[in-house]
Amino acid sequence: MAQQKVSLRGQVAVITGSTRGIGRAIAEAYGHAGAQVVISSSRAPAVEQAIAALRAAGIDCIGAACNVADRRQVAGLLQTALEAFGKVDIWVNNAGISGPFGPTLDISPEDWEQVIQVNLLGCYHGSTVVLPQMIRQRCGKLINLSGGGANRPQRYLSAYSTSKAAIVALTRGLARDYAEHRFLAINVLTPGIVPTDMINQFETIGKGTEAIKQLPRIMRIFGTTAQETAELALHMASSATNGVSGRVYEVMPRRRSLWRLAMTALGRR
Repeated sequence: MAQQKVSLRGQVAVITGSTRGIGRAIAEAYGHAGAQVVISSSRAPAVEQAIAALRAAGIDCIGAACNVADRRQVAGLLQTALEAFGKVDIWVNNAGISGPFGPTLDISPEDWEQVIQVNLLGCYHGSTVVLPQMIRQRCGKLINLSGGGANRPQRYLSAYSTSKAAIVALTRGLARDYAEHRFLAINVLTPGIVPTDMINQFETIGKGTEAIKQLPRIMRIFGTTAQETAELALHMASSATNGVSGRVYEVMPRRRSLWRLAMTALGRR
């Protein structure tokens, strides 16, 4: 999966939530592989700064502000890509938020619902906006990012865990619904725990304030990097996944997690 062996030349990729963190790393990986890249963020100034940086690095890039919780804005992002480049070959639903870190009953219903709106509905909006275009084109790679909670709920992150588990179910459902379109690849990408701004700037509530102190230790055991996620995203966007749908690609698979946990335990001895 070495990045230099993958070419996306002639392809157009849209990545939501891509001005920083994992999304930015994916945009850079796709751009350096030759793709024309469309980035987005809910904050227009962040989009402008990221476009300038990516272009300075030699990447053919445009972008637009987009709140993925608003379907009309997501449709507008697709239109921006089509007007600039005429097609969309790859769409990555990456935008997401964590919400407050704390027991479920301590979190306001509004904050809990916002996580679902951004993470799950944002993924739904992106998927259902771009799939008709990909079906018309008779080609397309749809990559939905899940995360912690996809297999096991994360303590004090009930909304986030719920959204990420639902993204897996949504993606597999889409893969089954459109299985007759063999030219589509509809899959899930699950990073490990990546030290992005989202993790480093948790709002803590109640018992979450004390529990968050364990995060550095957890990161040492299970942490991965944005670059590792981008490398796997590049593989998923390549011809290697042609005709593959409904699969979950993990940066930190269970066997690797267990190996790290065992090494940590041996180190303590």
